[in-house]
Amino acid sequence: MDKKPWSRFRAGVYSILFRTPKTNRTLVDLAGLTETDRVLDIGCGPGAAVRMAAEIAAESVGVDRAQPMVDIARRRSRGLDNVRFEVGAAETLPFPDGAFTVVWAAHSFHHWEDRRAGLAEVSRVLADGGRLLILEEDGKKHGLNDAQAATVRADMSELGFGVVKSEK
Repeated sequence: MDKKPWSRFRAGVYSILFRTPKTNRTLVDLAGLTETDRVLDIGCGPGAAVRMAAEIAAESVGVDRAQPMVDIARRRSRGLDNVRFEVGAAETLPFPDGAFTVVWAAHSFHHWEDRRAGLAEVSRVLADGGRLLILEEDGKKHGLNDAQAATVRADMSELGFGVVKSEK
């Protein structure tokens, strides 16, 4: 979890440096979105992946703990009717049960304060037959190491996520 709060300045700099990471397109492709999907991006930052998903999905929603990031995402998404952004954390998602068919966290899962609680919340907001994608770096300083990834897979299995696959 980030110890330092996201100021407007910090969020602005981040949103310029990481405006549209290439991994966003990879994530959207891996999700196999259809026009009936309802997508939730946890830790959406400036919202690039949310906007990409909105090109295909019926609804695309981003949630981020940092109000300045949500403000940037909203500004960049003006005019998109099937996109919205909310302030919130993975552990306390502000959405009803079964609201989404696809949930993902791209480069944000390692920042979750309580990963198991966040996974339980994802399970709650994910519709039956829905899918969760977690995209993380394999690293010592940023992302998840092998032991942490194994714990995540075990937690997902215990929480009833069904088939859990991991790729490098």
